[in-house]
Amino acid sequence: MIWSIAWKNIWRNKLRSLVVIIAFFFGILGGVYTVAVMIGMIDQRVETVIGNEVSHIQIHQPRFLDNNELKYTIKNQQGFVDSIKSLPGTVGVSPRIKIMGMANTSGNASGVMIIGINPEDEKKVSGIYKMITDGAGSYFNDKDRKQIVIGEKLAKNLKLVYYQLNEEDLTNMGKHKKLKKLTVLDTLKDVRFRTETEFELALEQVLGKSQADKLEYWIKREAIKYKLRKKIVISFQAYDGHLAYDAFRVVGVFKTANTQFDGMNVYVKKDDMVEVASIPSNQVNEIAVMLTGIKQVKPAAEKIGMIRPELSIQTWSQLRPDAGMMSEALGFYLMIFMVIILLALGFGIVNTMLMAVLERIKELGMLMAVGMNKKRVFSMIMLETVFLSLVGAAVGMVVTWLLILYTGKTGLDMSALYGEGLETMGFSAKIFPELDLASFIEVVVLVILTGIIASIYPARKALKLNPSEALRIDM
Repeated sequence: MIWSIAWKNIWRNKLRSLVVIIAFFFGILGGVYTVAVMIGMIDQRVETVIGNEVSHIQIHQPRFLDNNELKYTIKNQQGFVDSIKSLPGTVGVSPRIKIMGMANTSGNASGVMIIGINPEDEKKVSGIYKMITDGAGSYFNDKDRKQIVIGEKLAKNLKLVYYQLNEEDLTNMGKHKKLKKLTVLDTLKDVRFRTETEFELALEQVLGKSQADKLEYWIKREAIKYKLRKKIVISFQAYDGHLAYDAFRVVGVFKTANTQFDGMNVYVKKDDMVEVASIPSNQVNEIAVMLTGIKQVKPAAEKIGMIRPELSIQTWSQLRPDAGMMSEALGFYLMIFMVIILLALGFGIVNTMLMAVLERIKELGMLMAVGMNKKRVFSMIMLETVFLSLVGAAVGMVVTWLLILYTGKTGLDMSALYGEGLETMGFSAKIFPELDLASFIEVVVLVILTGIIASIYPARKALKLNPSEALRIDM
């Protein structure tokens, strides 16, 4: 009976109840969805770190980690690689030659990390080959020697890009809902711009500054072109200490979600590096290992350490502690964020329910006068508060769940607004929010606790009423 009375009581003042329910709805929607976006960003960052940058495990000669000198190698690597491949859960193993060097073109020079790989082995531990888009060349081919694959950021630094809108680009832009009506761009057709700045200025003249700022990201993605087959001279300190250098032709340009990575790393064939660097056969500087999942990392690292205990075995979380820390702290982020939001909502509920109690002093006094004990009055006020909280939370959770499911598939494209900033920090500009069932259950529990805690003060206020005095109050 108390449950039925409490439920009916919250609808006696519909406007006030709806205000609380709407506040809870938007609080849950904003809080949970923001957390889902954060979790999606962090999970994507971890996937990028593992899939493109460091793999699950990396193995080095300990002294190589101090200054990346080519002479600190893993000897007899082939037998060791075969042993790692035989371990359960191993997806791929890629032996690499790595050395810091300089990349030079006629336009500029930049410090780079030169990575010598076997292309087919590297495909099993890194997704870089998937990051080469249409018009950006290819990963590697078997025909030519001295090939190099570089990141888009480095290509810009070395002046290996230009901007030009051709007929195909304008056709593709016509399929984009934000760009399909920009017929004024026909005036820029087949005009070649040497730098990004020149192209941006031309867009401002044609579109106006306001519209150019909104749309230039999308237009530049269509207009950017790469100077493939151009030569890059890379130089570095060889195995025996002399300065080595050679020219490589650009065959592909990759673009990941991390512009710092794209601006620093270049890939060449390991056989070409062996020849240029005069490194002894069967020696490498790094071995990257990809496993079936993160759960296999720790046991696999322990087994690899038992095979060659003199080597340094590092997991992805040790190589990128920032990503590892964020991944481990996801649950903590959710809890803290929701506690802050529900704490604010809790004060609103206290205020609303206190008003409800003060308006019903005479009614509550009458109920106690006809025999309702204080325990039932206390329970009734608490149930009213919990019902209000749960109704708002239920609607908020359902809408949030549907929104997460939808945007989890389509993604939130932040490229035009924050693309460059996010990619500078290593985060993808297209975010796929996600939240597991356990996290939703945690939110429900927090909402119930908020309702219970927020109802205590108004309910205690009702308990202090004296029935005879309450009946004499003129409301």
